[in-house]
Amino acid sequence: MVARLAVLQVVVFIVLTACDRQPQVEPADRVLTNGYVYTVDAERSVAEAVAVRDGRIAYVGSADGVRPYVGAGTEVIDLQDQMLLPGFHDSHTHILIGDAADEECNLMHLETVAAVEARLRECTQLDGVGEERWIVGGGWAAHLWPKSEPDKAILDALFPDRPVALGSSFGHTLWVNSRALEIAGIHKETVAGEDGVIVRDPETGEATGALHDSAMLLVKAHEPGFSAEYEQRRIETTVRMAHRLGVTAVIEPGMDEDLLRPLLGLNDAGKFKLRARVSLSPINWQSGAFDDSIFELLAKREQWRRPNIDVNSVKIYMDGVIESGTGALLEPYEDESLGLGPRYYTQEKLNEYVSRIDAMGVQVHIHAIGDAAVRMALDAFEAARTANGVTDNRHHMTHVQLVADQDLPRFAELDVGATFQTLWAYPDAAALELDVPMIGRERTWQMYPLASVDEAGGRINGASDYFVTSMNPLLAIEVGVTRQDPYSNDGPVLNADERVDLATMIDAYTINGAYTMKLDDKQGSIEVGKRADLVVLNRNLFEIDPYEISDAYVTMTIFDGRTVYQRTD
Repeated sequence: MVARLAVLQVVVFIVLTACDRQPQVEPADRVLTNGYVYTVDAERSVAEAVAVRDGRIAYVGSADGVRPYVGAGTEVIDLQDQMLLPGFHDSHTHILIGDAADEECNLMHLETVAAVEARLRECTQLDGVGEERWIVGGGWAAHLWPKSEPDKAILDALFPDRPVALGSSFGHTLWVNSRALEIAGIHKETVAGEDGVIVRDPETGEATGALHDSAMLLVKAHEPGFSAEYEQRRIETTVRMAHRLGVTAVIEPGMDEDLLRPLLGLNDAGKFKLRARVSLSPINWQSGAFDDSIFELLAKREQWRRPNIDVNSVKIYMDGVIESGTGALLEPYEDESLGLGPRYYTQEKLNEYVSRIDAMGVQVHIHAIGDAAVRMALDAFEAARTANGVTDNRHHMTHVQLVADQDLPRFAELDVGATFQTLWAYPDAAALELDVPMIGRERTWQMYPLASVDEAGGRINGASDYFVTSMNPLLAIEVGVTRQDPYSNDGPVLNADERVDLATMIDAYTINGAYTMKLDDKQGSIEVGKRADLVVLNRNLFEIDPYEISDAYVTMTIFDGRTVYQRTD
């Protein structure tokens, strides 16, 4: 008995000694614990705690398991059952162009023509820009006027001598006055080009003041620019908004050298706290067809690369928008005079561009609205694959408003991401008052086929197209799940068969966005070794009614392990 006891004591001693000799865990800088950590890893597992060290995730697991990571200098954050997610990725947003500032005429979120006119009267007091004191800005709701075609008479009455140029909320129509038309030299004989429209009075032939797509460039070429300091202030404003909404990574579609300059200046000053992929374009974010100058732009791209700014992408417009009759369709518009809508490239030219860019190892990011534009883009990606073989360039198509049934499986077959603005996927005023008259109710109710692309194996990316609509991912996630008005939680549903579940929408705004940015090995999920780009929500989205998703809010956004936003109320 004594011998057995002695042996037992030796065993206990050996075990305790071994425990004492286990390597000590290096303390973390921060520990977030007692939360619902939805990791978005391959198993979509759930944890309770995360440890962060040197901007990277050092531990993911239980609240008990994270305790060894707490040292004397560790900041411990009690999540109090809040939800922790990877930082949101917005895969198509104009955030880096900047928000409208006080010097501009901001017409966003005005729901009547009378409200627009009232705001315009306020804008008469603005100093304006340049020697001519241009009034610039915009954001007016396209559905307030048929085919997004407001008249210059309203502007002429308020601004008889000063040029005015105001973009629509869709970004595809510029509303100008007579003075702006005069400066741009637009008269009865002016040709807009095949990918633009100068809206004219049917009797006189005079321009009415609405310019669609590339016709906008005729005026914009004469607009005075803002200073780099002013542009940087705009970008800083929108970055702060992104942080408030939990967005830590973006794809910016359509920047040229001039638009890149203030962004790089802000970044080099240490004031840009986002991951960004910039899709380059010689015509920047304006719609229309570019030419071979894209290759001159691409030849310079390495000088613009930064650790958190990637420029290995190109933006191509395939068509305009359905609401102004410039989306490219397989079947005619209801208004037969519009035909099938314009195509900005022939199939041959598009194939050439996509194949050449793909061969350079550069991603192609295509704006495609109508089903004909979607098909042409898919055909071009197929042509590139035939020419170059399978690459890892992770091309994607944005908007994807209408897709023919036979084209749905091609997203998966060609590994082309479908970047949806799901906040548009409910019957809002634009759908009911513009889309239905343009393409009929049946085609309108087929718009934004999220579930169809997902079920066919395609990859869905989440995006806002800010400043066209809100950047708030929670609004977009809710609509993806409900297909209904997220503000009223009422009204018609835009094709219930195209609803997707919450997990799919979270994937779209996290790991799928990271994949499209070619960063899924570094971010997009909460896993050891990945960047600590994280967002904390006040509520667990899986435990609430889908119609309450947009009522949740961000309480903290973390970038590189550091807090860049914290809600204080």
